[in-house]
Amino acid sequence: MDRRTISIAILCAFCIGLPLRLEIDVNAAKGENMKLMAASPVAEINLQDSAVPFYSYQWALKNDGRLRGRYSSVSGPGLAAKDAVTVEGVEGIDIHIEPAWEVYTQAAYRRPVTVALIDTGVDVGHPELQDALWVNGDEIPGDGIDNDRNGFVDDVNGWNFYTDRPQVFDGIDDDHGTHAAGTIAGKWDGRGITGIADSSYVKIMVLKALGSERGRGSSTAVKAAIRYAEQNGADICNLSMGATEYDEELETLIRDSRMLFVVSAGNGDEAGQGYDIDRTPAYPASYASEHIITVANLLFDGSLAENSNFGAASVDIAAPGSLILSTLPNHEFGFMSGTSMAAPMGTGTAALIYSCRPDLSLLDVRRAILDSARKIDGLNGRVASGGILDAYAAIMQ
Repeated sequence: MDRRTISIAILCAFCIGLPLRLEIDVNAAKGENMKLMAASPVAEINLQDSAVPFYSYQWALKNDGRLRGRYSSVSGPGLAAKDAVTVEGVEGIDIHIEPAWEVYTQAAYRRPVTVALIDTGVDVGHPELQDALWVNGDEIPGDGIDNDRNGFVDDVNGWNFYTDRPQVFDGIDDDHGTHAAGTIAGKWDGRGITGIADSSYVKIMVLKALGSERGRGSSTAVKAAIRYAEQNGADICNLSMGATEYDEELETLIRDSRMLFVVSAGNGDEAGQGYDIDRTPAYPASYASEHIITVANLLFDGSLAENSNFGAASVDIAAPGSLILSTLPNHEFGFMSGTSMAAPMGTGTAALIYSCRPDLSLLDVRRAILDSARKIDGLNGRVASGGILDAYAAIMQ
């Protein structure tokens, strides 16, 4: 198994002038045909008290330009070492969420939204996530009976399709899904991290289809999870995963669904180089469907991450996906990087808009997000919209 290690240091006023040394292990493993589109956790923040506000570290929500990262690759077997590259933060390279929140809070009506998170499991006991969990109100927890007769016993918060049981959290290997959940709808209480969408109205249906420390699983489990989400009323589906094999059944499921799918573009080849998925497809990112938003990984200087896939036709938009701070298992917090972190930015934004804009259908929300992308020169010809996710511009469409 090839292994690359990327060392990153960030400097900001909130780190007391000291760099946080962060390590990412990227495993170029082969095996089952679905894999996570993210690196392993970069680091756990050295702050265990969730009463501490971490908003200052969430550059994707508000980038003040004080973030500085130094990227370098250490070679694995057959890989050449690369020179380190320093990335300077650029003020305003963020999703423009604060004015969008103002519009949301002033809305006269907010509809409930269910987000199907098909991923690894989620730490359902995390204090930042407890209010954001979808609850199957027709199921009596722990009675061993399929009360709602949907074919799943005790599916209170979703279902574990990886091991076919109701428990949707298995431990630290569920970091990827836990991290995505916090980005989408972490609690708005001024402590810990802040999610994009309002957990009072946006609920996360936890559908574990991937597992193990490598985040692997089968397309069969993913398709079963999509069917469950559809059957149980989900509106938006986050798919931070991918495969190189075309699956006609999966494409048909997505095409015929009423849900909006937000999908990660993928994290490049085994050498860590992003590639054009118009030429070398990755799925489900490359499926041509009006039900999909495919998202690339943007750095805090407005450029695509080196390992982010791209495609002028297949990839719709870019969103922050590097050094993203969110929830981790065991009530912890940490940074992760990858297109898997960029996709939940789109999912959270879509859920926020869909909740407070009852005049919009899900396809309208997709169009609003793509039509309002903030143009960046470096994204022209790399993503279809030519721009970065702009929550405020989208909510105002």
